Formats: sequence, C-alpha cells, structure tokens
Amino acid sequence: MSFCMTDPTNEPWTVLRLLDWTKGYFQRAGVESPRLCAEILLAHSLDCGRVDLYARYDHQPDERQLADFRENVKKAAGGQPTAYLVGHKEFYSLSFRVTPAVLIPRPETELLVDQAVAHLRRQDGPTTCWDVCTGSGCVAAAVAKHAPRATLLATDVSPEAVLVAKENVELLGLAERVTCATADLLNVPEAWRGESLFDAITANPPYVADGDELGAGVEYEPASALRAGQDGLAVLRPLIAAVPERLRPGGVFCVEFGRGQADAVRDLIVSTGLEEPTILKDHQSIERAAVTRKK
Repeated sequence: MSFCMTDPTNEPWTVLRLLDWTKGYFQRAGVESPRLCAEILLAHSLDCGRVDLYARYDHQPDERQLADFRENVKKAAGGQPTAYLVGHKEFYSLSFRVTPAVLIPRPETELLVDQAVAHLRRQDGPTTCWDVCTGSGCVAAAVAKHAPRATLLATDVSPEAVLVAKENVELLGLAERVTCATADLLNVPEAWRGESLFDAITANPPYVADGDELGAGVEYEPASALRAGQDGLAVLRPLIAAVPERLRPGGVFCVEFGRGQADAVRDLIVSTGLEEPTILKDHQSIERAAVTRKK
C-alpha cells in the first residue's frame, strides 16, 4: 500500500497523534501488533523508552525525528522487521542488539533458557554450558545472567553472528563468563580445547524445510540460520548425534525444533542413548523443544 502521512486537520503531529495514525496504517498494512510496533519505532526516533511515550503524549517531535520515524514506518509497513529497524530486541527481559546477520530472538526460545538455568542452579559448584547456533547470543547471555556460577561457550558457524553475540555479551557485562567463538555445531573451538564435557547444552538450530513458506518478515532474516534441507532435519541430525560425547553424565540437552518435528526429534534423541525426552510446548501450545539427559 502507498505511504502518505496526511494531515487534513492541520493539527500538530504530537506523540499521541502519531501513534494513533500509525496504528491504523499498520492495521491496514497487515503489520503484526500494530500499536506495539508504532510505539517501538517512535521511541527509537525520539531516543527514549516506550514507557516514556505515555508521559509525552503532547510532545511534538522535531522535523528530523519525524523524518526518521516516517522512513521506518514505511519500511515496517513493507514487511521489514521492527527489530532490524531499531537494532534491538527484548528477550528474557534483556535487550539484545540484532542485525540482519542473526535471527530475531523469539519468546518460544526462552524455553531453552528455562531448562538450562533450572538444571545449572541445582548443581553444586561451578558449571559449564554450551549454546550451539547462538546467533545473537541471547540464550547464552540469559543463561549466564540467571545462573551466576556457570561458565558458557556460545558458538555459531557464522563469524558475523559471533561478532553480534560477542557485542551483546560485552554490553551485558558477561564477557568474563561467556566465550563467543566460531564453530560448526559441536566441534569444540580452540579456546575451549581443554573442556570436553558440559553440564548443559542448548541449541536453536536451523529447522525450516527448504520448501516451507516463511512467516511475514522472516524472509529478511538469514536463510542459513533458518533452512535445513528437504525435511528441516539436516542440522538436527548431526547435532543430536554428537551430543552424548559432549555432555557430562546427568547433563541436560535442550533443543528447539519446528512444527511437526517432535516425533522425529524424539527418535533421533533416543537413538543416541540419551533419556526419553520431554517435549515442551510454546506459548501457542505448539510442540517446540525437547529436553533430555545423559544417563
């Protein structure tokens, strides 16, 4: 749809008017969560928090702020993800920098953090956790934040993603306990050669089948972090097969997968000799993750 922020009343563009107009425009454009999207974009243009908008409803942004906001509104209506436009996304109550080099963190992935943190907190003394296919580093950083005795390794096959993860770890003050490195699945990077067994392993690997359609805006995210062969299991197979040799006895492995893949993932896990996994559902009641232990 064409973009034109009309003003037939000639009234000033206050924060409230901008939010109301943009919400309606986003609704017509089919943007998900139109009011929330409008607030995120306007707060970004005004360089303030979303909550600050509520105390500034009568505020009139200057021309530079309006121009920046209008440009991002146009891009968002065209399908570009809000998180990429503003450069950050909240995950597990933490703010993460995101770029088109990494997937945008999603609420369902918080299941991995829940399981890893619960297990690590039950252990006596220091623990270790490996987050595979780390992307933005959101899982590794969230685990480190909530399991303060844990040391983490966060790896990704993409050097560009590892740079983003490293930046997030540093911004959150976790660099002393989280090492970010480039590695393909469970191949231990040079910096961790002395560590062969981990108390927990988490993974949000690519699992979208090559022929499956992507949701709105997902086409802007890196295909290498999404696509995984004809059945979506091309990465899950070698990843799960390698887990037993990297997991400490009694250690936990938690992995995210796609809609309709629960039975296949369960079979892959059982075939390795790991315990029968528990299948976890996300906030939409979709089977989304599996958690298992090494006997």
